[in-house]
Amino acid sequence: MSFKDNLLQDLMSEHGPALAELPEQRTRRSARPVLAAAGVLAVAGAATVALTTGGNAPEAYAVTKNPDGSVTVTIRDIKGVDAANAKLREYGIRAKAVPMSTICAELDESKIGTFVAVPRITDGSVTMAPNDVPEGYTVLLGISNMPNRVNGLGFTGPIRNPAPDCLREVGN
Repeated sequence: MSFKDNLLQDLMSEHGPALAELPEQRTRRSARPVLAAAGVLAVAGAATVALTTGGNAPEAYAVTKNPDGSVTVTIRDIKGVDAANAKLREYGIRAKAVPMSTICAELDESKIGTFVAVPRITDGSVTMAPNDVPEGYTVLLGISNMPNRVNGLGFTGPIRNPAPDCLREVGN
């Protein structure tokens, strides 16, 4: 089936009842507008691929030191976990970015402590200071790789070390 046939079939299934009410018109049309539209779509598609795979794509992660000494962490892609963790260690933040998976063990609740100061979460980013988590504990920053999940981080309460390397994904 050609592109044109597929397009017509889609249009008919979506707008068929409304089109059936219109009077039939017999006019001969040129294929040039269709070819021109296909060319425009091809160029637009190539430009989109270039933009999303080129240097303009958002970084997989960002760890930014703020003027007050706190650090804001954003992870948009699970590929940024290792690099983000290196920065967190460099800045003295007792947090560890970990992937979420349905095959990870559930957290041992007996290992969960309390915050000195609770991290702030804004627009999918977590902000915390070096002393927000007690010595000997780590906050897990979970990043999901499952489809249909909102980008951004979630965090656990402080977990007594050694902290696990992944978090259990809940839901679908």
